[in-house]
Amino acid sequence: MKRQSKARSADSSASKRAVESQFTFPAFGCWVNIFEPAVAELVGACGYQYALIDMEHSPVTVDSVLPMVRAVQLGGAKAIVRVPEKQSAWIGRLMDMGVDGIMVPMVNNAAEATELAQATIYAPEGTRGMAAGIVRASNYGLNTAEYLQNYRDNFMLIVQIETREGMEQAEQIAAVPGVDCVFIGPSDLAGSLGHRAQPEHKEVRAAIRQIYKNVKKTGKPVSTLNFTSRNAKQLITDGFDLVFSGSDMTMLSKALQQDVANNQKIVQGLVGSK
Repeated sequence: MKRQSKARSADSSASKRAVESQFTFPAFGCWVNIFEPAVAELVGACGYQYALIDMEHSPVTVDSVLPMVRAVQLGGAKAIVRVPEKQSAWIGRLMDMGVDGIMVPMVNNAAEATELAQATIYAPEGTRGMAAGIVRASNYGLNTAEYLQNYRDNFMLIVQIETREGMEQAEQIAAVPGVDCVFIGPSDLAGSLGHRAQPEHKEVRAAIRQIYKNVKKTGKPVSTLNFTSRNAKQLITDGFDLVFSGSDMTMLSKALQQDVANNQKIVQGLVGSK
């Protein structure tokens, strides 16, 4: 069964575009913190629909991002970049690179969401700077006219709700025209609610349910990542639209630890047999 997000109802032309025609749900993604293009390409090649290239918690600069975006897209996934801070200046720069989407952390109210949404649109409707004639997104100017016609249809703005203030204004944030998806961040939300490093706390779980319910009122897709009490299957069953079910660093760490544990058993067995 294919679930698609409802089209936004708002007056601006940007709000009327069919985001769901480009980004269908439910879908799964992988969190990428290892800035190695081979890893990024592998994520797509393995079948993930989305790769979240994380600038916020990786020691990288913007020049490291483009090879990752290229690799993800070559692998067949959509390249979403999480910017390192809540600054609208990041948006146009990354859109020029041809990313498929951007995730912005710590969005706390509708005013912040509106500023970010406007940064995805060229003037006069928005504030994005014009360089369509030379950037990768337009095939370096070879497809400028087509790009200007469709650029916003092929891009998804994801805002993160991960604070008490954001929780309290979730519906207003999600309702902003140009906000395409809302991501609920359990870990930072837990800290904001006074339960640092306890995303399974009952108050945090209740807050996630409240945010989910209020965002869904607007018809916007809701995203999150899996955690102990809710695996990816359960989250999709519960109605989440985009679930980041894996992390390159976590999966590599677990695989390495398992291999070491297996090796230790082999060594112990050899020692015991002598």
